[in-house]
Amino acid sequence: MFSASKRIFRLGLLIASSWTLAACGGSGSGSGQMSLSVADAPVDGATSVVVEFTGVELMQSNGNPVDINFAQPKFIDLLNQSNTASAQLFNQPIPAGSYSSIRLIVLADGDPSHSSITLQGASGPTGLLIPSGAQTGLKLVSGFDVSSSGVVDYTIDFDLRKSITCPNGQTSCFLQPALRLVDNTTVGNIQGTVSPVLLTGTTTVPCPAPAVYLYSSASPTAMSPLQGNYNQNSGNTQASVNSPVPVTSKAPILDTTSANYGYYQFTFLPPGTYTVAYTCDADLDTSTATTPMTFSPVTANVSVVATQTTTVNFP
Repeated sequence: MFSASKRIFRLGLLIASSWTLAACGGSGSGSGQMSLSVADAPVDGATSVVVEFTGVELMQSNGNPVDINFAQPKFIDLLNQSNTASAQLFNQPIPAGSYSSIRLIVLADGDPSHSSITLQGASGPTGLLIPSGAQTGLKLVSGFDVSSSGVVDYTIDFDLRKSITCPNGQTSCFLQPALRLVDNTTVGNIQGTVSPVLLTGTTTVPCPAPAVYLYSSASPTAMSPLQGNYNQNSGNTQASVNSPVPVTSKAPILDTTSANYGYYQFTFLPPGTYTVAYTCDADLDTSTATTPMTFSPVTANVSVVATQTTTVNFP
């Protein structure tokens, strides 16, 4: 029902006096420093997706939990910023050792005063409900290690695509996001802007559905032909078997009042060489469309380096 491309936000604050740490059965091998953030993919048709975080549980491989309880709940609107970074949950010392899973403790019980989604044109927010969320939270089974006196920097890719459903007759919407733990030291980003001229087109040749597509190919010759119908949500090729499957696609910010008008960003990319292509035909990106998409301009041989952001502008 809902779909969109990825945005990443940073609130730009460190959790200093606002957290408490309770380590049960510590490993006794010293402590390291951990930073944990959340990132999201926004939802078409929504103006806000607010999630109430009350803490984080880190499960050590020996079965002992490390509970980080926030002194005050953190209400994070996953659609509130301009997709430039991620929202940090905490940055603090934790016991060194091996960890097997992470649990985000959230309050999403259908009450819109806790976690909610506001749909475009709605008179107010609708409560979000995570099935069994009160008992289990959002669990991510993904191991990581923290060395004594070491520093680890992770982001939970909080993917909302296809994860919010609002069944007919229900007073709440259901939230079941897919979670992925990303080591920020091993990935890079691509960002840039699309010029207003390209975003709007011309009187005779308008641009009804602007989007930027990302391919793992290094050059247009490897992508020939640069046409085909791609399902933006699944990444599957719908037509022309000779066309490559895009890694993902992104709609630039189209709010003309925003200082980030025309901005786009691809995040958590493995190092390598990519091609970035612009299209006005994103509305043809469906499983049933038969009209081929056209891409122009195309920027090839875009290098992504770990921990760095590469800028590709479409002037």
